[in-house]
Amino acid sequence: MPKFARSLYPHLVALAAVAVAAAVRWILLGVLPQGTVPFITIFPAVALAAWYGGAWAGVTAIIAGYFAADFLFIKPEGLSIFNRSEQGLTELAAFGLMAGLIVAMAHRLHRSSAKTKSLTDESIRQGEMLRITLASIGDGVIATDPKGLVTFLNAIAEQQTGWSLDAARGKPITEIFYIVNEQTRQIVENPCEKVLRTGKIVGLANHTILIARDGSERPIEDSAAPILDADGVIHGMVLVFTDATAQRRTQGALQQLASIVEHSDDAVISKNRRGGVTSWNAAAERLYGFTAAEAIGQHITMIVPKSHRDELEVIMERLWRGESIQDWDTVRLRKDGTPVDVSLRISPIRDGDGEVIGASKVARDITHRKRSQDALRFVADVSASLAALIDRDSALQKAAEAMVPFFADWCVVYALRPDGTIGSPASAHRDAEKRQLLREFLAEYPVDWESPSITVQAWRTGRTQYIPKMPDAQVDSLGTTDRLLQALRSLNPRSVISVPMRIRDRTMGVISFCNAEHSRQYDESDVLLAEDLARRVATALDNAQLLNSVRESERQKDEFLAMLAHELRNPLAAIRFATEAARLPSSDAGPEMLDVINRQASNLTRLIDDLLDISRISQEKIQLRRESIDAAEIVERAVHSVQSLVQEQRQTLTLELGAEPLPLYVDATRAEQIIANLLTNAAKYSPAGSEITVRTHAFEGEAVIEVADHGIGISAEMLPHVFDLFAQADRTLDRSQGGLGIGLTIVRKLTEMHGGAVSAQSDGPGQGAKFTVRLPLNETLEPSAAANDDAVASHPPLNVLVVDDNRDTAQAEAMLLRMHGHQVTIAHDGRSALELFESIRPDAVLLDIGLPVINGYDVAAQLREQGHTSELLIAVSGYGQAEDRERSLRAGFDHHLVKPVDVRELMRILHTPRS
Repeated sequence: MPKFARSLYPHLVALAAVAVAAAVRWILLGVLPQGTVPFITIFPAVALAAWYGGAWAGVTAIIAGYFAADFLFIKPEGLSIFNRSEQGLTELAAFGLMAGLIVAMAHRLHRSSAKTKSLTDESIRQGEMLRITLASIGDGVIATDPKGLVTFLNAIAEQQTGWSLDAARGKPITEIFYIVNEQTRQIVENPCEKVLRTGKIVGLANHTILIARDGSERPIEDSAAPILDADGVIHGMVLVFTDATAQRRTQGALQQLASIVEHSDDAVISKNRRGGVTSWNAAAERLYGFTAAEAIGQHITMIVPKSHRDELEVIMERLWRGESIQDWDTVRLRKDGTPVDVSLRISPIRDGDGEVIGASKVARDITHRKRSQDALRFVADVSASLAALIDRDSALQKAAEAMVPFFADWCVVYALRPDGTIGSPASAHRDAEKRQLLREFLAEYPVDWESPSITVQAWRTGRTQYIPKMPDAQVDSLGTTDRLLQALRSLNPRSVISVPMRIRDRTMGVISFCNAEHSRQYDESDVLLAEDLARRVATALDNAQLLNSVRESERQKDEFLAMLAHELRNPLAAIRFATEAARLPSSDAGPEMLDVINRQASNLTRLIDDLLDISRISQEKIQLRRESIDAAEIVERAVHSVQSLVQEQRQTLTLELGAEPLPLYVDATRAEQIIANLLTNAAKYSPAGSEITVRTHAFEGEAVIEVADHGIGISAEMLPHVFDLFAQADRTLDRSQGGLGIGLTIVRKLTEMHGGAVSAQSDGPGQGAKFTVRLPLNETLEPSAAANDDAVASHPPLNVLVVDDNRDTAQAEAMLLRMHGHQVTIAHDGRSALELFESIRPDAVLLDIGLPVINGYDVAAQLREQGHTSELLIAVSGYGQAEDRERSLRAGFDHHLVKPVDVRELMRILHTPRS
């Protein structure tokens, strides 16, 4: 409604009331007695208008009423205000006074009613606003009357309690709001009861659970407050509660995060934009040495070295741009001023508007990682430098120098020499001035290998010895003289690791690492690194020695090939010269030349036999055919075999055989070979006319056979290697002594195969030599089973078939057999041999193995399969390995002879009757 209309409306109401009053008066005109006040019905209209519209509406009613009464009810009728009688004026005054009084009273009543209405409307409005407000609150709200009966629930309270407002209204709050302790499950005192009882605000205890109408549970936080009037009278209670599930989860996460930060192994630090430290966890205290109280509020530069302040500006600039920094490796300072290697991960901290207000930094101590990385590079460099070394002494010195200064202030390396003795130590020191002092100390203070020092213990036990911190008293105890004590104090060993250098379960030496500073103490990780370094040094040293051995073997091989060529050409040259001389028509030296040829052929046979023996021994293919025999008989056989060489050298061979028997259980042929090789060696290296002595005796259950000469002797350097393959003292160009340098190796191998031992002694060059063989004695001596070459005094002639594809060999064999009275037929291949066998039916067959068409094994097998079992089959071959002999026996051969054949052995076989 327009404002004008609203202001006019009370006056219209006043006029309407006057009109109604005038109509009523008009109706009552005939009823009321004459003389009644004409304004009697106007007064209620004035009162109504003033009550409804206020004073001005009342005034309107007074004026309108007067004119209506004056016009209708006061004589004379019509408007005559100014010509009234005194009575009329009095009535008018009375009307005005009464009407004014009525207006005043009605106006007051109007104002009171309006105020009351306004207050009622405001109260209703405020009540509605309160209802809307409570309904709109995001927390649960429950209101009660003074008796604790529910009068209101908002939507959140309905949802969380499971009760609707209609269902809950009028019920006790304890039934609607049912709470228990989260841990004990006991019913918790409802805060509403306490509020209504005390009139004070009450909050819930922690760990409270609200159980809804459907049985669901949720943690809550709440508070209850009384509803009081101005006089403090309680008109009810209001309860506000919140579902704390998310808060509890968030709080738990924050507590967990705080615990993680506090117990983290990494330093976690936060700072504001100005670089001031705002948080500092326990790991930061451990890493940097500052407590949280000392660090918080200080500028971060307190832990940044001056040399790294520039990088701090770069970091801060990137952070303020909102960038995160990952894995920034740098250096920081501890409280004591020592540097520490750290890796930083820094993230900006933002406020609610996304503005960067600070930074969070995680710092990890990477000292061990950096040391490990440096150690890996160090080990790689050491390995590369050691791998290139080929000389033992340079390898040891390089190893000692490589450890300084990265891993040790000084280092000492002891190692075995190739001869098994301990050489002088290699050493290195980080201080050039103390390097010579260390060498002088080691020279004057040789290690006592019976002492309990960690160097000795490491060598003896094969285990690492470790002193992380050596006290002064222990350092002083190592100084045996004032000079050595002064040197030790100057060298100042404070932390020591001694590691055995082992390879292939063999200790090659010991390497000792020493730190001279108290701050540089070895720990368990250093021990592992030291052991790794020792293994690498041992490998380098072993490789250097192996390389030297290979080079020495190569040198010996080259010399051996040269010697072999020399030794083979000499007898071949003699044989050719003798052959050519015998062919000359004018020559009468035929018998003499035949002796030369026979002797040189024997030399060739001996050389080849030695080569075959060393090959078989190296491959462990020699099988000993043991028999009981006296040592004296072995010696006599050996003397007989070398007699011609001794006579040629015009030397005297003296036997000093013990009277007591020395029974042996040996391979007689091989035992003879042992002594014969020693005698041959003595004859070769003794001057003409000198004496060679052979002695035998028993000692501690062994037969001792000594061969002594007065020859060139053996040097101290050569003595440990005299039994090595290809080792010879004589390296002169003329090769006056001859030989391949394998005879003594065969002696040692064969002796060891019999369970014995051989040793060499010499006082030096020109002092002669003595070789001693020890073989275990046999308790009983049985007669020798060896056949006697003279046992068969007479023998009948035999029909012999000789089969060999080498025509010269076949012809020579046939000639030799015919000269011994036998009848001989020759074949040159296997098929021809089988055909001739059927026609001539020989008593014996000398059958080569490597035949064309059909080999010797197959020929023998076919003959045996055809039933020819009485004939003597003898294999004659250049193949003489054990498997060759076994295959011969399987094929049906009775004997296996190796070329060149020993004629005496062949005749013994042919002349021995078959059983």
